[in-house]
Amino acid sequence: MMDKHTLAAVNVCREQIHRLVDERFDGLLCDLILGEEAEKFRAEEGRLLPFASPPSMFKGEKPASVILHGVEIEAATWKKAVLIVLRDCAANPQCHRQMMELRGRVNGNFRTLLSDHPEGMASPLKIDAGLYWESKFDTEALLGNLTVKLLEQVGYDYQDIVIRFRTPQQDMAEQAEGDHAEGFDQNHGSEMAM
Repeated sequence: MMDKHTLAAVNVCREQIHRLVDERFDGLLCDLILGEEAEKFRAEEGRLLPFASPPSMFKGEKPASVILHGVEIEAATWKKAVLIVLRDCAANPQCHRQMMELRGRVNGNFRTLLSDHPEGMASPLKIDAGLYWESKFDTEALLGNLTVKLLEQVGYDYQDIVIRFRTPQQDMAEQAEGDHAEGFDQNHGSEMAM
C-alpha cells in the first residue's frame, strides 16, 4: 500500500515532466516559427510561446511582448498584445475589408465583439476608424474569441506570431515599483497638495 507522501511525490514528478515536455515542444515550435532569428529572441529573458497555441496555455501568464514578422513589440498586458495583432490584421487590405463587413455580426455570449462604435462595449479596443473589438474577458476567452471568431474568419494567418511572457523577476520589479510609488503618494500626498 502506498502512503500519501509517496503519491504526492509521484504527482509532483509527473507535473515537472509534463512541464519539461511542454517547454521543449514550445521551444521547438518557436524555433520553427522564428527560423534563423530564433537565437536572437532566445537571448532575451522570458519564455516564448506560439500565439497559435491553445488559449488555455496562456491562462495565468503575463505577456511582455509580441514577436510579429521578426519584430518584437512591447506589450505588458493582454489587451496591448491583442491590439497589436488586431492592428496587424487590419493592415492587410483584404482582412480589413472583411473586418469592416463583419462589424455587428461577430458576437460573444452577451455582447457584440466587433463593432463600428465603442458604445455598448465594456472595454473597447480601437483598431481603426470605425472598428472596435471588445476586450473585457479573461485571457483564455479573449484569445479564443480573437482567434476563432475573428482572425480565422477573415483569413488572417497568425501562425508566425510568438508571445514572450514576463519573468517572475519582471513581475516582482513591477510590483516593487508600484509599492514604492504608492508609499511615496501616501508619505508625500499632503505636502504635494500644498
